[in-house]
Amino acid sequence: MSYEFYKLDNGVRVVLIPMPGVESVAVGTYVKTGSRYETVSINGLSHFLEHMVFKGTKKFPSHEQTSYLEGLGAIQNAWTDVDATAYWCKIVADRWKEGLEMVKELALYPLFPAADLEIERGVIVEEINRKDDRPDELAGEQLQKLVFADNPLAMTVLGDVKVIKTVPREEFVQYHQNQYVSGRLVVVLAGKIGSNKPEISKLIQDYFGGLPKTQGNNFDVLNEQIDNKRYGLYKKKTADQVHFEMGWRGLSVKDERRFPLAILTSYLGEGLSSRLFTELREKRGLCYEVHAGGSNMEDTGLWSVYAGVGQAKFAQAVEAVWGEIKRLQSYSLTEKELVAAKEKIRGKVVFAKENPIHQMEFYARQALDRPEQMMDYDMVIDSLMRVSASDIKDLAGELLLSETMKLSVVGEVKEQEVEKVIELIK
Repeated sequence: MSYEFYKLDNGVRVVLIPMPGVESVAVGTYVKTGSRYETVSINGLSHFLEHMVFKGTKKFPSHEQTSYLEGLGAIQNAWTDVDATAYWCKIVADRWKEGLEMVKELALYPLFPAADLEIERGVIVEEINRKDDRPDELAGEQLQKLVFADNPLAMTVLGDVKVIKTVPREEFVQYHQNQYVSGRLVVVLAGKIGSNKPEISKLIQDYFGGLPKTQGNNFDVLNEQIDNKRYGLYKKKTADQVHFEMGWRGLSVKDERRFPLAILTSYLGEGLSSRLFTELREKRGLCYEVHAGGSNMEDTGLWSVYAGVGQAKFAQAVEAVWGEIKRLQSYSLTEKELVAAKEKIRGKVVFAKENPIHQMEFYARQALDRPEQMMDYDMVIDSLMRVSASDIKDLAGELLLSETMKLSVVGEVKEQEVEKVIELIK
């Protein structure tokens, strides 16, 4: 076993990953909460809270103190997603105690100082404004709204500007008390920890074992019914380009079909050798960037193809992308194509094993979403290698249907033109 996974009596999940040959340790505290756990009235609070914890904690009551690890040579950061929030650092191995103490403080004991809260409102608004200047991100955000309709998954992680400007401190305190609880926490250390494992386990118990046994609030169950709206058009001047993203509800992290989907994605839309890159860019000159990708969550997923094209080439590019997707529903990859698509992924997995941060993320996300189905890197590679060409063709026919497809468009395109390409896809 390349890792150790266990739970404290109160439900806190712990993953320890020894990595011979490295001189650093990645340390993280992960919380199973994010924008899909919010309501409209507090949309953006998970991300805002992640910013605010760095303003001070019980033991480190100022920003200068919460960032002191950088003076020890550490890389320190945090992130918020739709379904999780993480506080982490990568630090030299003999400083692992300082790293663990900091991610504990940030996750469990923030102060939310009122003066800093008012300052940070402006920072978050500027982050939202920056996103609004990026049409590719707008296309993805609009696609999420189309695919998940009236579910909180349709809301943005950064949130609503009105909420950011007005949400009171009491909401931060209440949300933290509700969600940053034992049943939603994962503590992970990856790197040079072998000889220190007994001491690490004891300190984790000391830091997290005394928390009350609580589960917190879960997310709203996703309605299986898919909304009838087929497309979204965000009219925006984008330097004569149109950015579009074609998407579907994808697969959960527990769905075994995620392995064929990974191979399909690799073949169709990852890298310079992918089918979309070769056909749309190299052969037809329709675009500079085109790729496929997706995300898997506990109960659902999102899979899409993105491209940025000149306005005059919009309809042609959408038709070309759809043509490649339709082709997969009747075409079986050759043995050479199948092997190449698998090796492309296997290489990334092997490379990821070399980095403590990747190992931390890899096991933490599993511990958050499917702790009963933990897999190591070799198990993932074995599952990918077992995928057949018929598995991929069958999945394309099951998942990537014209009637469930959503199209997000950002740019100066006429609505009639979007409707026309939708009819072509039908």
